[in-house]
Amino acid sequence: MCLAVGAFAGPALLLRTAGGQSLQRERDLRIFVGFEAGGGADAVARAIAPQLQRRSSQRVVVENRTGSFGAMPGEIVKKAGPEASELALLSSTTLISRLVTTSFPFDPVKDLAPIVKVGNFSIAFAISPTLGIDSFKGYLDWVSQGDATRRRIAVSSNTTFVEVLNTLLRRSIGESLEPVHYRGVVPILGDLRDGRIPATVNTLTSLLPPHRGQRARIVMTTGPRRLSAAPGIPTALELGYPLLDMEEWFAFFASPRTPASLVAQLNRRLRSVIEDREIVELLKPLGLEVETSSSEELAALIATHRGDWQARLKATGITAAEAAR
Repeated sequence: MCLAVGAFAGPALLLRTAGGQSLQRERDLRIFVGFEAGGGADAVARAIAPQLQRRSSQRVVVENRTGSFGAMPGEIVKKAGPEASELALLSSTTLISRLVTTSFPFDPVKDLAPIVKVGNFSIAFAISPTLGIDSFKGYLDWVSQGDATRRRIAVSSNTTFVEVLNTLLRRSIGESLEPVHYRGVVPILGDLRDGRIPATVNTLTSLLPPHRGQRARIVMTTGPRRLSAAPGIPTALELGYPLLDMEEWFAFFASPRTPASLVAQLNRRLRSVIEDREIVELLKPLGLEVETSSSEELAALIATHRGDWQARLKATGITAAEAAR
C-alpha cells in the first residue's frame, strides 16, 4: 500500500518494509543559497528552514552553492524536475545582474517558477573601520586624495548597483570605483575588517550585523528611510543620490516545470512560516522587513523591478546587456 504523507505529496520516495509493503517518504527539501555560510542570504534561509521542517514531514536542508553573482541556485533550479524538492533563495540584486552581464546563466522570467517573496532590504555601502572615516563624503574625499588602490570596492552580487553608482560618482567627483569580485560576504568582511579592501557594497542583511560589531562601518543605505536599528546612517536620497533610492528583496523560486497546483501549495506553506512572529523577529535584526506575496504577485514584482532598473540604467547612460541579446 502506498501512503502519501505531508503537504507535498509529489516529491516522494518508495521504501520497502520487511513485509514487502511499499511506503512513501518525501524527499528532502533542499534550499540552495548562492553564497557561503555566514552571509545575509544564508542567515535568512537558515532562519526559515527549521520552521519549515517542523510544519511538514520533510527534512529541510540548506545548501550553499557559491558562484558569480550568487546565481548558482538559479542554475540548479532551472534544470530541476517538476517535484519541487529543490528551491532557490535568490535576491533581486542577483537577478538584476543579468541586465549588465551577457554571461548571466538564466532568465529570471523564463527559467524559474516564482513561489513567494520573503521580504525587503536595502543595499548598504560600508567602509573599513581602519580608515577612521565616518561618512560617505569623507570616504569620497579620501578616495580622491590617493592612488588607484583606494578606488577598489568589494562586490559579490551587486554589479548593476556599482555600475550606476560609478556613473553618478564620475559626474559628481570625477572618480569611479574599481570592483573587486568575491564569491560571498564572509571573505569581504575579513578583508574589510583588516583594511585589505577599503569598501564594499552589499545587502543590508549581510552588513548590518558586522556594522553593529564594528567590523564594518555602513555610511549609506538605499532604503526610503533611515533604519530604526541604526538611525545614524543616512540614506542615498539624503546624500543627494535619488537614483539610488531603492529597496531590494529576497524570494523563493522553483523549477519552471513545477505544476501550478504544487506552486500554490509551496506558496501557502512558505507564507505561513515566513509570516510567523518568531521568524519576523529573527529576521528583523538582519535589516529584513518581512513582506510575502502570492506567486502571481512575485511574477509581477520581477517585471516591475526589472523595468525600474532598466530606467535607472537609461537615466545614467548605461546600455543594458540584456537589450543586446
